[in-house]
Amino acid sequence: MEQYIVKKVLNNNVVIAEKNAEEFVIVGKAIGFNCHKGAEIGEDRVEGIFVKQSAKSNEEFNEVLKKINSEIIGISEEIISLCEKELGLKVSEAIHISLPDHINFAITRIKEGIKIENPFLNELEVLYPKEYKLAEKALEMINDRFQVNLPEDEIGFICMHINAAISEKNVSDTLVHTKKINEIMQFIFKLLKKKIDTKSLSYIRTITHLNFMIERILDNKSIKNSLLDAIKKEYYNEYGIAIKVAMKIEDLFSVNVPEDEIGYITLHINRIKDI
Repeated sequence: MEQYIVKKVLNNNVVIAEKNAEEFVIVGKAIGFNCHKGAEIGEDRVEGIFVKQSAKSNEEFNEVLKKINSEIIGISEEIISLCEKELGLKVSEAIHISLPDHINFAITRIKEGIKIENPFLNELEVLYPKEYKLAEKALEMINDRFQVNLPEDEIGFICMHINAAISEKNVSDTLVHTKKINEIMQFIFKLLKKKIDTKSLSYIRTITHLNFMIERILDNKSIKNSLLDAIKKEYYNEYGIAIKVAMKIEDLFSVNVPEDEIGYITLHINRIKDI
């Protein structure tokens, strides 16, 4: 069995090691405990692995190693490994740079007494439920390991990093999309002249529907609404509001919302107005 040669210990569960002239970040339970540079580690102890393949990622990761506490990089790699194991896929290389940088920033802010707030927490939980659950575990790991008290709002930020790594987009793309969904929901409640209850089932269902609808439109997938004529007749006022909502969506996402989709928006508006 080929062995990994340890180059640097990040924490008890993460080390940087070399094998066949390639460098790896490897994760395993107690893999770095009482370990030292030059020690050998068998493949059977490896639970997660990051291959520093591209020259760019190697250079950026080495820069992170210089700037950020190795324990923070270590916990980041444990979180990434957990995500890959739970989701059954490899995530984008970029998260190996962005996540430790973010965690370091968050811990620094909380120690300086700066309040951390995420105005899109509810939307993120609805839009990205799997990522959100993993982010909850990640926050617990960070707070426990570093004896800090990062707030629940931080779950949303970690969630965005995980989603970006899965979709291979920038974290800013996830944020922009979430902001737009939030803006649409604010617009709906303004038209209905109602106070927003972000915890209500109708709010959650509407966000989920809008997100899937926008994805369908962006993917050029059409959907037939056999009840459209009945909806327009029975929910005349709500349909008028749905047209305005559709125009808002078209403006924000640069798409054309088909009439069939407007019919489904009408049903959600009718449900919301009664909560």
